[in-house]
Amino acid sequence: MKIFIILPFKESLNPRYSGAVSIFCKDIYNYSKYKKNIKIISSADFSKKKLFRNQNYINDFCKKYKNDKIDIIELHNRPEYVNKIKQHFPKSKIILTFHNDPINLRGSKKLSERKNLFINCHKLIFVSNWIKKRFFLDVNDNYFNYEIIYHGVNKEKNINLNKKYKYILFVGKLNKSKGYDIFVEAAKLFIRKNSDWKFIA
Repeated sequence: MKIFIILPFKESLNPRYSGAVSIFCKDIYNYSKYKKNIKIISSADFSKKKLFRNQNYINDFCKKYKNDKIDIIELHNRPEYVNKIKQHFPKSKIILTFHNDPINLRGSKKLSERKNLFINCHKLIFVSNWIKKRFFLDVNDNYFNYEIIYHGVNKEKNINLNKKYKYILFVGKLNKSKGYDIFVEAAKLFIRKNSDWKFIA
């Protein structure tokens, strides 16, 4: 079996250019029993053209691997790649994982585009119930080829709950799409009443 994981254009396994998706994929790869069958693709594998970068990236992938028999092609956060992948690899199973609000991503903003994804993907995966609900906005048909798979971490053993710190941590890009503005406003209100707490971003 041959499995290809295609990272978003801006991400790679290089720590300098990694992001949430590439870190997630690397962790999945490290724990997978199919490790020997997996190839992770990033834009580092192709020439970086200045214009139409996402489009060129997926076109270059299709040209490079057009003669390969790929059983599963896993995409992350890029519904816009699905039609091109389906066209060039009609026998491959496409799995698309959403890490962000589908309504804000090219290729899943419209209801017709989301319905098309159900038809062209073997499985849709959402990393939260909220993201799943956003995808199903105005979708009345019954679809069953989806799953919710939450992100996880390795839990430390022997945590001493008596030594907790009063810290609230924000992890992610410091922008509105990640909710950083809400975090800042909440921190301001909270600190007025509980000044012994600290907020870290």
